[in-house]
Amino acid sequence: MSTGKTAAPASAQVRRPDTGLPQLTGFLLRRAYANAATHAQACIGTDTHVREAAILAILDERGALSQRVLADLTHVNRTTMVKLVDSLERRGWVVRERNPDDRRSYALRLTTTGKKALGRLHAHFDEGDRLFTHGLTARQHSRLRRLLLHLLADEEWLRVASFEQHAGFLVAQAHRLVRGWALEALDPLELDPRDFGVLSTIARDQPCSQNHLAQVLGVTPPAALAFVADLEHLGLVRRERNADDRRSYDLTLTVAGVRKWSRAKDAARQVQAKVVDRLGAAEDAELRRLLTRLITD
Repeated sequence: MSTGKTAAPASAQVRRPDTGLPQLTGFLLRRAYANAATHAQACIGTDTHVREAAILAILDERGALSQRVLADLTHVNRTTMVKLVDSLERRGWVVRERNPDDRRSYALRLTTTGKKALGRLHAHFDEGDRLFTHGLTARQHSRLRRLLLHLLADEEWLRVASFEQHAGFLVAQAHRLVRGWALEALDPLELDPRDFGVLSTIARDQPCSQNHLAQVLGVTPPAALAFVADLEHLGLVRRERNADDRRSYDLTLTVAGVRKWSRAKDAARQVQAKVVDRLGAAEDAELRRLLTRLITD
């Protein structure tokens, strides 16, 4: 892909800063989560969203819960949660009842119809998980589940027993856990994990195109454009017309962007250290190898 610049010799390319994104467990979890969700949604079909299935499973296992608790458990913002619950209620899969602990609020309860729907959805999840993990041997699949369960061992709020045979579900929950750590670490810098991924990719590959950025991050080009626009507005990223293709832009970091990225790397190291502390260095390395297989196969 042309960037409007003469290609640097291999020796010069080696000296580019190593952003280390592929070595961060959180980055690999996010990429794997996106793949798992895509396979699961394809098997479920367009009538039901993956998140709706997760809500049904949680209600089935834990009993009636408020929308606020469900939003916290699934990391879904409350506006989206209202839409999801409205959809489930219209189909008769859940009902709203007065919360016995707080008569001013409502709790959601799974109906008999919803329980039957969940049974059907489990079969779709089985197929989605088979497609997601098709590149792993049986032993690797077992090891992946064990490692993810180890990472989630102290996080009961993220555990849903009926879905834990699905590696894709465990990947999703592990992603939510590590992303939460990253949000906390990056908050003082007014960045989120997505911003760190954008800055790191540009720092390594600049000048690069928006399409290249999208490919590395595993998102659509329009999504990458939106990410860049946000950081450009903050003065961290610069977009310039490509000299050879005026329809394309070259992305580079500004001086402020380089400073911000340098500080964000320290935050990312802190998050990675938390993963290693929980798993151990050897198991973390094994998990990263397995996640890489899931992303590249």
